[in-house]
Amino acid sequence: MFPLRSTFLDMTISLPTLPGPAASTCCAPAVGLDATLDADRIAAVAKALGDPLRVNILDVVRRSPAPVCQCELVPLFEIPQATLSHHIGKLVEAGLMTVERRHTWAYYSIPAAATQELTTWLS
Repeated sequence: MFPLRSTFLDMTISLPTLPGPAASTCCAPAVGLDATLDADRIAAVAKALGDPLRVNILDVVRRSPAPVCQCELVPLFEIPQATLSHHIGKLVEAGLMTVERRHTWAYYSIPAAATQELTTWLS
């Protein structure tokens, strides 16, 4: 067991101020806000890609020349079908993946607009 330690800092002490321009004379940012940026959309995509498993699923489907069946993904990632469905649902919700039902199987692909959107924003 590790002993508990605490550190107390005296926040009433003034910190030294480095010389520089006054706030009123500081320069403006070199770039401003982009009115065309859909920040909510980019944040939703980033959130969907926030799990490494989802990034790997998306990468496998992205590199496939044809839609990928869920029956191929379950053994590839060694996860239960319910877990795969949960993660793919997040990717579909973010518009990064589409689902096509063929009888009892689901096939996944990447819409062209999804990769174009990310590429445009990141470039």
